[in-house]
Amino acid sequence: MVNLIPVTTTARYHTLGEISKEIKAVWFVFHGYGMLSSEFIKGFECINDSQTLIVSPEGIHRFYKRSTRGEISANWMTSDLREEDIRNNINYLNSILFELKEKGLSEEFQLGILGFSQGGPTSFRWASQLDRELGILVAWGSDIPKDVISNHRKLQKINQSNIKVIVGSDDEYISSEKVDEIIMELYDDGVDFDFHTFDGKHELHDESIRYFHSRLMNDNLEY
Repeated sequence: MVNLIPVTTTARYHTLGEISKEIKAVWFVFHGYGMLSSEFIKGFECINDSQTLIVSPEGIHRFYKRSTRGEISANWMTSDLREEDIRNNINYLNSILFELKEKGLSEEFQLGILGFSQGGPTSFRWASQLDRELGILVAWGSDIPKDVISNHRKLQKINQSNIKVIVGSDDEYISSEKVDEIIMELYDDGVDFDFHTFDGKHELHDESIRYFHSRLMNDNLEY
């Protein structure tokens, strides 16, 4: 017989930028499988300025990347206790946002959420239950989870944001055929999104990050 018990635990997140009255944009950025937030957040130095706070939560499951020692990495969930992991992740992420407000973050900011690879589904699940407006929502080298799309209320919530789906032209995990399949499925499921690509692999891309940031800061900006 499987028994589950709630416990209090500790999780970590990294930030770029300082909480101040000058903050106009907050980005929550979610790393992929086998990564750490301390490394992933470095990919957003290109938008690190006095008006921006970048928050990189770390998956609460850590493991040794090779054997039983050496490099440590993290992931968001596995197929085991999947629903519990989803609930735990959402509670953890809500706690981060609450803590930032306790530290003085004003409500007057544009919120951007970016999920890379395995971090994509977690980011969209979190976004779909937030009770605040979303400025932009990015699925980077990732799909959008069916449990969000198939729920009318959650689909409405994410469709109210500016959804971007982006995949590198040489992404080694997502073929061009798979990209076409993802795009058609999203259209068929009623997801309102823009598709973007760039010359690169399964990785972040400075120019694309700067573009998404510019859209978050000023939605009337034309390119």
